Amino acid sequence: MDRKRTEIRVGIAVLLSLVILIGGIMWGKGFSLRAKRYVIEVLFDNVGGLENGANVLANGVTKGRVKEILLEEGRVRVIASIDKNVTIYSDYHITVESPTVMAGKALVINPGQKLPPADITQPLTGDSPLGMTEAVATFRDISADLRTVLRNVDTLIMNLNVVAGDTVTRHNLVNIAEDLSDLAQQSSQWMTTNRERLTGTLTELEGTLASARQLMDTTQTRLAGTLTSADTAAQRVTELSGELNDIIARLNRGEGTMGRLLSDDELYNRLNRTLAEVDSLARSIRKNGMKQRIVLF
Repeated sequence: MDRKRTEIRVGIAVLLSLVILIGGIMWGKGFSLRAKRYVIEVLFDNVGGLENGANVLANGVTKGRVKEILLEEGRVRVIASIDKNVTIYSDYHITVESPTVMAGKALVINPGQKLPPADITQPLTGDSPLGMTEAVATFRDISADLRTVLRNVDTLIMNLNVVAGDTVTRHNLVNIAEDLSDLAQQSSQWMTTNRERLTGTLTELEGTLASARQLMDTTQTRLAGTLTSADTAAQRVTELSGELNDIIARLNRGEGTMGRLLSDDELYNRLNRTLAEVDSLARSIRKNGMKQRIVLF
């Protein structure tokens, strides 16, 4: 009887150990019995060794796992299940990374924040991980740039050593530094000595600017009136010019007395004869007096 109880206890202990082991494995792989998930598809040019069952990380937190990886027409389709509480927005970013040195590859999702949410009914676009070839090429470019920078720095240091090693140059630099120090000290003393004068000058300048502004405000109305008067005078001159042009046109057409005098030769001749007769009569009166018989008609 005691032996049977012992066997039962051993069996229960083994069963509990198996449950704990299976639970630990499921927890480590990201399995959850209560989590509700949805399926997404992501297209890659290269997944860099991602395997089925790999974890899906959303902002570094395990939120699903890779269900299937398919190679289709030169591209890789990754099918993964993700927890319902993960919302993928339109500015998402999906790639394949290794979270730690010893861990395998994982599907890493940055869900984004920009509305509207991404259309998960269509395949999403993933960024291929940086492969060894690309990493080596990038490192080679960086190394070349670094070597160029180091050569430039070395040349600069050599030039500085040459300049610093020259006695004349070093003496000139010392003199320049001393002159700059004296100049700075003199400037400081001058500013201290003339601070009140500078303050007064600035105050007077502000007063002058205020007076000029006030003068501009005062004369602005007068200037506006003067411009209005000038506009009125110009308009009147335009009207007079029009009237003068009309009078000249009428004279040219022979209208009115002056027009007839200018255009009618007969009237002009008659007027000349009449003036000649009047002039003759005036001379006769001056010569003979008023004792003459004047017949007008």
